[in-house]
Amino acid sequence: MFLDVHTHNSPGDPGILAIENRHNGFAGAVGGRYISAGLHPWYIRLETLSDDLNLLRRYAARPEVLAIGECGLDKLTATDWDMQCIAFERQIALAGELRKPLVVHCVKAFRECLQFLKNAVVPVVFHGVNNRLSVIQPVIDAGYFLSFGKALLHPNAAIMEAFRAVPTDQLFLETDDTGGDIREIYKTASRLRNIPEKEIALQLETNFGKVFKQ
Repeated sequence: MFLDVHTHNSPGDPGILAIENRHNGFAGAVGGRYISAGLHPWYIRLETLSDDLNLLRRYAARPEVLAIGECGLDKLTATDWDMQCIAFERQIALAGELRKPLVVHCVKAFRECLQFLKNAVVPVVFHGVNNRLSVIQPVIDAGYFLSFGKALLHPNAAIMEAFRAVPTDQLFLETDDTGGDIREIYKTASRLRNIPEKEIALQLETNFGKVFKQ
């Protein structure tokens, strides 16, 4: 089984277990899919934040919603910083309340994200990792999971060093918003780590069971 832990595309391949991310439409149907749902820092609006959090709370209680997120902090977006922090803090609390893991979006805010996550009582997955090792080492040390995707397809030396340093029992793979094939990510990960693809697949299945309780 191939696992795509974070995608913005509707899955259609029965050989892939994908978690489709949604940042809106929380009043709609799940559609029989596995979902992660959260308020992305790019799209938070002050005038709707309270209502959006209430909608998310009801939506995330559904069994098909496996995780809260992606949520987090982004220093490159125009969204007000304080509002990002409020939304992130409340989603960390919601994840704890529902006992569902967090999928974290973090752009140039690792120190701040890690500070907020000290209050997290559920597993945490940092998605879309494309950073050098010195940046992600505190994430590894905290015992959180790191998900890699398109950055592996054309990696520079810093990305390769970072990817190889992540313990396989803290690793996930994803397609995010690329529309790519998760199988290619697996093949590339196998080559970069110099271990059989099957070994990666089995380890990621184990990781998935620990985080998402499937």
